[in-house]
Amino acid sequence: MKCGLCLPHCPTYRLLASEADSPRGRISLMQALAKGELGTTSRLGAHLDRCLGCRACESACPSGVRYAQLLDASRTLMRQQMGTKQVWKRLLEPLIRADRLARWIRVYAVLERLHIPTLLRMLPVPSVQRTLSLARQLNPRTTRPGGLYPSATPTGRLVQLFTGCVAPHVEHSLMQAALNLLHHLGYAVEVPRGQVCCGALQRHNGFEDEADALCQENRAQTRKSRAECLITLASACHLELSEHQASELPLLSIVDFLLDLPTEQFPVLSPLPCKAALHVPCSAREDRSQELLGRIPDLELVPLPENSLCCGAAGSYLVMQPELSRQLGRKKIKHLKATGARLLLTTNTGCALQFRELIAEAGLTIEVLHPAELILRQWLGQAGGFEQG
Repeated sequence: MKCGLCLPHCPTYRLLASEADSPRGRISLMQALAKGELGTTSRLGAHLDRCLGCRACESACPSGVRYAQLLDASRTLMRQQMGTKQVWKRLLEPLIRADRLARWIRVYAVLERLHIPTLLRMLPVPSVQRTLSLARQLNPRTTRPGGLYPSATPTGRLVQLFTGCVAPHVEHSLMQAALNLLHHLGYAVEVPRGQVCCGALQRHNGFEDEADALCQENRAQTRKSRAECLITLASACHLELSEHQASELPLLSIVDFLLDLPTEQFPVLSPLPCKAALHVPCSAREDRSQELLGRIPDLELVPLPENSLCCGAAGSYLVMQPELSRQLGRKKIKHLKATGARLLLTTNTGCALQFRELIAEAGLTIEVLHPAELILRQWLGQAGGFEQG
């Protein structure tokens, strides 16, 4: 099916106006690759790697073509055939395992004290420059949550929290907000120390075997749990865990979990008379954040214009395609500035990284938060405050 109805919805086609960088063109390239009609060349790889994997084409396709599956399979085939020619993708693997990332962050902190990253930023290599720029958001002093966190009241209710691999080091306040919300709602929280990455970054970079292995690890540890459900914070992790059945527990985003609470259990929220923009990540097209945030009195919530187009974060795309990523992100910042919003709300860690960097670059003072963080903040205002644990 190559009708081309997807073309206007593809961010890279809109930017580059190249058929080879459109869903239809890439499907043709994938077919030729699978049939052996095209060899695995860097030129072919470039067209596939420039795809964000945002799936906007899937939503637009009248025939329901499963483009994302084709893309992941083709990238895996490319990696298998190219071998060492794609060493840079193999370098991703140690950086996106939850058990290894903390060590890399500590190493980076030491290098930072020696001013080595400052020197490396002078290298005329866009991927290196972008990686080091984003690394400023890492907090080497934070630790990944792990263990059992008791509830504020002995209700006997237990949930498990999926923290992911990157979020604990760049969105520590979100981890704390989630733990606090669940704690004061009467839930004990389990964060298995053996919890691993969801596998999304591996899968989308051609390491499907590694991604499947991570899914099996997460499935095994949820099988052992007595928790009611597994709660996710990042939309990309939720999508990966859901699509690949990586949890033996019922899977709920923190947004859905809060909305599904009985009315009498939902916290009373303080008014917030300000304007906030809501960003809908590509990995959360059915996101219910608007409904949740609508419970905050006096909050003026506006959709970020062109929410249907990717912000350019897209997992590792941030550093693998830095120039295209920035172009897409700067369009979003322009729209955000025009809204006059003081807050930007998003449920995706990668999107938050992208927005925080580009907001600072534009000289704006707009805070980026997860909806759960804002809910806790307004609950704190009503309840008089409590210490974050």
